[in-house]
Amino acid sequence: MRKILILTLLILLFAHPTAQARKNMKIRSDQDRTDDVKPEGTEISEFDYEALALLSLELNPDENPDLVISLLKPYENDEDNKSFIFYSSLGLAYKNREEFKEAIAAYNRALEINPDEPSAQYYLGIAYYKNNDFPNALKYILKSSVQKPDHPGVIKWIDKLTKELDICKVPDISNMKMVIDKNINVNREEKDDETRLRIYYTPAGGRIQVLSVDDKIYSYGIDSNTKSPVDYIIIDTDGNGQFEKVINSRGRFGVPAWAYTPKKKRQQDVTPANTDDSEEEED
Repeated sequence: MRKILILTLLILLFAHPTAQARKNMKIRSDQDRTDDVKPEGTEISEFDYEALALLSLELNPDENPDLVISLLKPYENDEDNKSFIFYSSLGLAYKNREEFKEAIAAYNRALEINPDEPSAQYYLGIAYYKNNDFPNALKYILKSSVQKPDHPGVIKWIDKLTKELDICKVPDISNMKMVIDKNINVNREEKDDETRLRIYYTPAGGRIQVLSVDDKIYSYGIDSNTKSPVDYIIIDTDGNGQFEKVINSRGRFGVPAWAYTPKKKRQQDVTPANTDDSEEEED
């Protein structure tokens, strides 16, 4: 069955009018991988990129990464290539061959085409980790967690990176420049001004966002630059001063009940909040 599918895809690929210039292209073995060069004068269409991508999946980037790279590499820098499958398959093949810089480039290209695809975010995070870039590893694993918070791999990697980066450590803002200090409304049902937002710029060009009630901090937003959104948020969920929960800043999080005391009545339930709203007002 697999051979029939591969043959069918090859027929479709080479029968397409714009693919005639590649009639001599073939899938090469490990011995002639060094000839990964696009044939001169080759112009291919969106159809061809998708056909190549589907063929690469049939070849299996996990089991045959060399063949997949040999097939796709000549076309990875084509500006007209808008195939998400092409780049995610190529990224997986590079990752499996432990060429992590190349995997990062391929997955970033895939996410330019489909920015919210959780599996690409997840594998890009792993590739960053293997390339010793732990902050970006956490950033993309957290992005993946927005859609797949219960995925065992996501949970494992967040726990691993949180510990290795000591991510829940409270940042020292004592010598940072404060650029924002205002009260904001976090209650979506009834207007209030209970939460105080402060934003500090770090010496390295990032920023720290501090959310507090009655001067008791319940979350920090931590960012490597000054563009929305912040990279991630750490939260004190029970008011004991320990920041034990880490989330992606695009996700909604609850203001802990202990931290939230509206003027009219005590609210016992967690109130949803979204830091993006605060940042859009300030940027």
